[in-house]
Amino acid sequence: MRDPKRILKKILNDGTDLEPFEQSGEPLDQLVETLREVLRIRKGRQWLIEQSGIDPALSPKSFHRLLDLPEINYTEEADRNLDVVQYSLKDTRQPNDPVSISHLNTCLRELYKDLSALNALRKKEHPDLHLASTMTGDLVDRVTGHVQQLRLLDWRGVGYLLTGWKARAIEKDFEVLFPDARRLHPLRKHLNAVQLELAFYHRCLEINIKWAVTGLDLFSVLQQDLLSQTIDNLSEVGNGLWNLVYNGTQITTTLELAGIRFSDITTLFDPEQVPLTVV
Repeated sequence: MRDPKRILKKILNDGTDLEPFEQSGEPLDQLVETLREVLRIRKGRQWLIEQSGIDPALSPKSFHRLLDLPEINYTEEADRNLDVVQYSLKDTRQPNDPVSISHLNTCLRELYKDLSALNALRKKEHPDLHLASTMTGDLVDRVTGHVQQLRLLDWRGVGYLLTGWKARAIEKDFEVLFPDARRLHPLRKHLNAVQLELAFYHRCLEINIKWAVTGLDLFSVLQQDLLSQTIDNLSEVGNGLWNLVYNGTQITTTLELAGIRFSDITTLFDPEQVPLTVV
């Protein structure tokens, strides 16, 4: 890299005293690339917030709530005898303790797993989601009720002969809710297809509730057909964090001088706390 000192001065700000950075003996070109990684992570965070509701910059209280999930709360380490010992983070941290990069990585990894599994389920069993463009979490139970009511109104032997007016009222409500799903109108003739699609939305609802503290709005993601892109951006942020830790082990002093601390993710994401300029 040509003149990393000049580039570093632009990334931090022109008033930064670079003498302590030079005296550290750590490679400034590696610091420049690592700070650029921080900027890419911030950009990925902004995309996730705007398109999916997910904010990777978890507050301490939000992270503490995620400790109710065993896959987040429990960690495993090998002791001196190489026996695997399980630890609970709830036993070692307070609700207001800063969130470390390693803890954030664990959360993003598990969220990535859930969304990837959901995307695989969609591709395999639900390639055509006719209700996705207007489906919301609030409507899942409502439409499930529509299907159940119509099945009850379908009397053995006479069908909807005596209950048609009730069935039609339900179908009209369904058509108002999902005007673009004409292939599923009238609802009574497509109950099996709608019920199958609802199973997918019930799974979406479970994931939405599980990760609610991150801000995830999975139904908005589906409405915009951004599930695959959301997964890709989660992966990019996660990979960026891994690269940051891997490269940062060789430049711990200069990263601290730049304001980046692995023990507190606010230093990664807060541009007021650690202002960085794209160069």
